[in-house]
Amino acid sequence: TPPLEYLGQPQYQPQPNRQKRVFPYLPNLDLVQAVNLAIALERPLFLQGEPGCGKTLLAPAIAYEFAQRYLEKGQTWPYFRWNIKSTSTAKQGCYIYDALGKLRDAQLVGTPALDRFLKDEQRQQLIQRLSDPEGYLEWGAMGRALQHQERRPILLIDEIDKADIDFPNDLLSVLEESYFTVDETQKRVPAEEDGAKKPIVIITSNQEQDLPEAFLRRCLFFYLPFPDDNHLKEIIKCHFPASKQEEIIDKAIDKFLEIRGQVPPYGKKPSTSELLDWLTVLIGQTDALEKIDTIAQNPAYAGILLKSKGERDRLS
Repeated sequence: TPPLEYLGQPQYQPQPNRQKRVFPYLPNLDLVQAVNLAIALERPLFLQGEPGCGKTLLAPAIAYEFAQRYLEKGQTWPYFRWNIKSTSTAKQGCYIYDALGKLRDAQLVGTPALDRFLKDEQRQQLIQRLSDPEGYLEWGAMGRALQHQERRPILLIDEIDKADIDFPNDLLSVLEESYFTVDETQKRVPAEEDGAKKPIVIITSNQEQDLPEAFLRRCLFFYLPFPDDNHLKEIIKCHFPASKQEEIIDKAIDKFLEIRGQVPPYGKKPSTSELLDWLTVLIGQTDALEKIDTIAQNPAYAGILLKSKGERDRLS
């Protein structure tokens, strides 16, 4: 099989569908090169950038392109997403063991009046589940990705900076060795003879906290900058390919960049995702050009771009 290569070209992007949360993705050439280096070196790609700049959209875009180029029509490339929370642990990404559920079922089997509560088929299923060492295992996103055997899956670990400071270090051995051990059964996952493919790992961060150096040294780092004017216009055209309202789009982009330039370095600058939201409501409106000019006097529309009272007052 030929080595995987990400191109990031528009012809391999899906048509935008906001209801299904499907969007095209247009990376810059530096990001494309970083992805291919991560694939070749089998290292996680660690993406930083301001919120809304498109970090989370990269992983599904890679999976979509690989499906278009390497699979038959209608097939999907394996893609797993792990949304990190403040309470997330590395173990949860691998698996969750329902010990309470097993205890409940064991107590239920010992109930004298079991026949009154369960039918024969349900009783057999209960006994079978209790006798199965994996009957109470639920695989996490990382656990499922590590067990995939046909092709290298895409694993997105999204917003890793939300977790506890020890969380990245806890991931180190799993990401490097591409296996883990289920403590409750002492089983290695995946087994050595399974021939599972090493995932392509994309990790994102909004820079809410610094991450351990030991973790960062094992990743390829890439900072996703805000797109320049030409790249921004290409992104917009990719999201609104059928729109003939170029005057509205050009004027909205100019106004957006003007507003973004007024926000001080410590403020929350409007991002690409907010510009796309603004254009979504503007395109098709007969008074769109007027609404762009008067956004400072329209709190509802200003709230699409600006997310605090201080920024809103500065616009006024």
